[in-house]
Amino acid sequence: MLDLHRGRILREVARLGSMTAAARSLSFTQPAVSHHIARLEAEVGTPLVIRYGRGVRLTEAGRILVEHVEDVLCRMADTEERIAAVAGLRAGRVRAAVFPTAAAALLPDALAALRDRAPEVTVSLVEAEPPQALAALRAGDVDLAVVFSYPGAPPDGDTRLREVALCEDPVRLALPGDHPLADPATARHAGLADLAEETWASGCERCRGHLLRACEQAGFTPRIAFATDDHIAVQRLVARGLAVTALPGLALALHHEPGVALPPLPDLGRRRVSALVPAGPRPPAVAALLDELGTAAAGILTEVDTIKEAVALDGRRPVRT
Repeated sequence: MLDLHRGRILREVARLGSMTAAARSLSFTQPAVSHHIARLEAEVGTPLVIRYGRGVRLTEAGRILVEHVEDVLCRMADTEERIAAVAGLRAGRVRAAVFPTAAAALLPDALAALRDRAPEVTVSLVEAEPPQALAALRAGDVDLAVVFSYPGAPPDGDTRLREVALCEDPVRLALPGDHPLADPATARHAGLADLAEETWASGCERCRGHLLRACEQAGFTPRIAFATDDHIAVQRLVARGLAVTALPGLALALHHEPGVALPPLPDLGRRRVSALVPAGPRPPAVAALLDELGTAAAGILTEVDTIKEAVALDGRRPVRT
């Protein structure tokens, strides 16, 4: 492999036409420059300069080598500039895989804040449930995965990944507005077991698993008649008196259907919303997006905490205290 440092010296000799002038320009001695040129000629196996009088000129091989050295140096300078731009958040790219509710509830605010902070950073999104998002992260197809997990689920345990907690998302009971337990005063004395005879609607596979575990701990198996990932469809089923359900706070921050009551029921617990990234140093653009996701999560959950337990009056925004 050719020594790029010696290539730089040859380029300076070619530019100035003299070993002595090149030595002066590079703050070397003339014998040191001659030594490096001789070593470079030994590496390529052919003369690179021809000496005449007090100067030198390049051979054909020397000319070709200098052209390639200049090309390499230009590429290196461009690479250094691009790295500096990324390090200074003047540029960069983040590929994110995000589960649907977080894509709607967290990502828009996070991306808007990131755009204000670093307008040259680009972000691409793939919507994916946690198992698919983690698979994409492990495969190197994305740089960041936003996922959720419920208590009792087995830990991931992949030492190649690092978790950054974003929020604890409360799971809320959703009942028809005329349900006996829709009254907060009554609900405060009730438990999940009081809903054993109800017809249930459930969400994704992980949310359904959490509901089943919570109900089993309360002593019954819920009769799940409706299963859909669409949290608006689930709330409309509840509002029409066709089912009861449990919904994460992030979903309710996006939409609270008229006619749906949200009485307190701590039995349903919370889910953990996290971002996972590869272990090791984080690229500045990834670190910046993580910061903005954390800020967005804190803001949206402040809204979730203010949703009234009473029946929603309008479905465009949650009813607030």
